[in-house]
Amino acid sequence: MKNTLLDKGIILPSGEINKDKINLVAGAITQPFAEMVWVTTGGDMETVNRLTDVLFTMNTPADRGKLFKVIKMLYGLMGLPFSEEAEP
Repeated sequence: MKNTLLDKGIILPSGEINKDKINLVAGAITQPFAEMVWVTTGGDMETVNRLTDVLFTMNTPADRGKLFKVIKMLYGLMGLPFSEEAEP
């Protein structure tokens, strides 16, 4: 199975998150989100890849509002604060 996160250097071969590769969303650092996804899934790359695929495929003009609702819900499920600055 191809691992996009490893290929892009987001996840290091050691399994750690490359903190230098985490993107910014409207000025809010997404690092805690990525770390919590990693911890919550127990490093299960199949689950991480499925989540990544869902988020990337929803990143269209037609689905962008739903995408932010899903991301905001995931932040809440993981007990993370969601920056209102990131709202579309």
